[in-house]
Amino acid sequence: MLKDATVLRQPILDNTMTIIGYELLLQPVDSNAAVNMDTLKQIHAAFDLAQLSGGVKLFLRSNQVSLSEELLSLYPTPTQLSIEVDQQVAHDVKQLKLLKVLRQGGITLTLGDYQPDAEHDRIAAACQLVKINTTIFSDDQLSDMVAKLHQAGHKVIASNVPDETDFQRLKALKFDYFQGFFFTNPIVLHGKKLSASKLNLLQLLAKVNNDETDLEALAEVIGHDVALSHKLLTAINHPQHNLPVQVTSIVDAIRYMGLKRLKLWTSMILMAEVDEKPQALMETSLIRAKFCEALAEHTGHKAEKDSFFLVGLFSTLGAYFNLPQDEVLGELPLAEHLKEAMLEHNGAVGKALWIAKQFENPYTDLMSLQYEDAGFMDISNRYMDATRWGSAIMRSTQ
Repeated sequence: MLKDATVLRQPILDNTMTIIGYELLLQPVDSNAAVNMDTLKQIHAAFDLAQLSGGVKLFLRSNQVSLSEELLSLYPTPTQLSIEVDQQVAHDVKQLKLLKVLRQGGITLTLGDYQPDAEHDRIAAACQLVKINTTIFSDDQLSDMVAKLHQAGHKVIASNVPDETDFQRLKALKFDYFQGFFFTNPIVLHGKKLSASKLNLLQLLAKVNNDETDLEALAEVIGHDVALSHKLLTAINHPQHNLPVQVTSIVDAIRYMGLKRLKLWTSMILMAEVDEKPQALMETSLIRAKFCEALAEHTGHKAEKDSFFLVGLFSTLGAYFNLPQDEVLGELPLAEHLKEAMLEHNGAVGKALWIAKQFENPYTDLMSLQYEDAGFMDISNRYMDATRWGSAIMRSTQ
């Protein structure tokens, strides 16, 4: 477990909202300390960088890990690693030579905080990717920059994308990739009503995750939906799960997976039924759920851990249906205190969800976070465990 630093992970998606990578943001516990290659090695030893990246490209900032040929041996597949540099390297001949070595070794180079001037263009020539802070330029300026960079053979990343409205605007400006949690802040259609199929989906989700739904009741719920049964059995029989026998019925699935695990799989499949929603949204739901459950297990709320998990899992339902969260929750027969936890962050479970969301925000004062008797580093390590678990679950379903 880490003791001296924490890690934030922010997704980078393409214009179809498919995850192409994650940027790791390293933060020291001591505000006077600096993160460096040793910090990165500690993170790798504790959590495995390849698992934290979820099988996609890992983005690191050079001012946090320092440029070093060690990067070529630290990460198992250098081609899945991107190092972000700034214009300061233009004044350091040694670093410029090192960038060439890293690129020849397979590492992708990204120029961060691009500005349309000669110095940035000179560094961009050594990079494959260019990142633009989209909050400081007009649309006309952004359009001109993207066209110019495309002509020079670069892919362009829009950083600081706050919501889906901005995603759609920047997508129209021809950006290639988009960084942020914009997919959890969708275009909300007020006054829109749920279709009968989506309302039925919500009701199924509620029934599956009801505390009173036992083995027999769950088997009946799943068994009445042929398509759901087929998808569930196909997922369960995936070779990666190494089950001792071929599962051919819901009863077999319950026997070999257990009630809780089967409820999770069923919920994931149901939520994935919502069209045109990114894989990243499901992963965020899973990470929040596992993190909230971990806080419950290791504080005074172990008996409520399933409720904590459910609150984390359902905390993104508004994003799934492009409706205000309160309207979606209004269709579910959930206990009022669970709805209040998701909407107002009330109670112990609401506080757990609020903390989970803070780890998604690179501007949060993380060091001040505390959950009952759990201090910041304990909370941080549990969040990283949840991140690794969520990524592993997503890989196992693909």
